[in-house]
Amino acid sequence: MTNLQYVSAIQKLIEGYETIIIHRHIIPDGDAYGSQLGLKELIKTNYPNKEVYAVGEDINYLKFIGLMDKNIIDEKYKNALVIVTDCGNVERIDNQRFKLGKHLLKIDHHPNATPYGDTSWVDVTFTSASEMVGYLAQQLNWKVSPTAGRIIYHGILTDSLRFLIKSTSSRTLEVASWLLKSNFDLGQLYEEMYKRKLSDLKIQAELIDLVKVEDQVGYLIIDEKILNKYQIPFEENGKFSNLLKDVEGIEIWLTFAARADKKWRVEFRSRELAINPIAVKYGGGGHNLASGAIVDDRNTINNVIEDAKKMIKGEFK
Repeated sequence: MTNLQYVSAIQKLIEGYETIIIHRHIIPDGDAYGSQLGLKELIKTNYPNKEVYAVGEDINYLKFIGLMDKNIIDEKYKNALVIVTDCGNVERIDNQRFKLGKHLLKIDHHPNATPYGDTSWVDVTFTSASEMVGYLAQQLNWKVSPTAGRIIYHGILTDSLRFLIKSTSSRTLEVASWLLKSNFDLGQLYEEMYKRKLSDLKIQAELIDLVKVEDQVGYLIIDEKILNKYQIPFEENGKFSNLLKDVEGIEIWLTFAARADKKWRVEFRSRELAINPIAVKYGGGGHNLASGAIVDDRNTINNVIEDAKKMIKGEFK
């Protein structure tokens, strides 16, 4: 189906259900929140008589965008439309009760690593799932509240790296421009997004000293000792994933950060090479140039680094 056909099909689904429950991926980022909470706000504004819930764990640094709904009982799923946004892998959906709904709709811009959903709108040409949600609202001429505009714009902005990534298109900017018409406070949004603590600057200075570069692969290991020293919550350990972006001589950069369960969060980034096959090898996934995974130990970290070097040399299989 074309995007416009998906828009029409999704409109019919939303209009056909009185209860709608929206999920997204674990360890959410701005796009996960933007697409999930933005879609919730859009549906509540345009269909005020429907019950709409956003399910998943809250994450501290994104609470200024919005909060998840709590205590949603299993019974609510019985005749519900369940929507999962911004998640290419079934295993990474936050709260596996998504399976309990009557109809499952997937809205995502990642490669279709593990296809799922009764209806699946997947398009990798969008910068973000938030852009897809904004495009949906634009095409349906839905009313956009300032809250919805702010949430979705934030999702687009963060996943497109402020419109810097190559998939940014005229459509991206048209959707963003249309969202700005909702008259949310853009200045206040930027202030919330980019304010930093002094500890953030201090940890960046220390992390730069820890960077290793081998065979055009840059990597950084952020252990529990560093996180504790600067009081960085485990849930925020991915915010340094682009510390090595635009550094001359680095084609692939990897960030390994300690987790509360003693495993390691891996962020894969690349300038040109499709890095996601390495992420998939280690149980993760994502975009060609930006992916993630979770690995068990330091030995696996070493294996990931070696695979990245092999990719640089054209030897990764």
